Amino acid sequence: MLARLALVAVLLAASSVNAASHGRVYAVRWERGGDVTPERRALIEQVDRRLREELRRRGATVVETSSESALIVLTPSLEVLPKGLSLKLVGVRGVDRRVLGAVSMRASGGNRDAVLRAIIARACLEADQLE
Repeated sequence: MLARLALVAVLLAASSVNAASHGRVYAVRWERGGDVTPERRALIEQVDRRLREELRRRGATVVETSSESALIVLTPSLEVLPKGLSLKLVGVRGVDRRVLGAVSMRASGGNRDAVLRAIIARACLEADQLE
């Protein structure tokens, strides 16, 4: 009986996390840097693709251009550290350009794929908190 109750609690918590982005509209706009190596460009494209996929998986709509239809414009910037990655994310309301918040996170250790999964999941969780 207790195991069933625990299972129901876990399922309810998971469904509320998945529904957190439901109905939100995001635009993801990377700042264009000057001198970018092909390796760094490929990493940024990979992070961009995963960030958009994770937002969509959580029920949000991600538009390709930062237009008036985007309620929240996310501006990420990626820094490659010696043993990991640092992702900074600034959220701005699309209509009036009001800054909603800035989030900074770091991940290190493991392989690059595991670090990317962790940092993207955390970025989307934090983006859900912007209002």
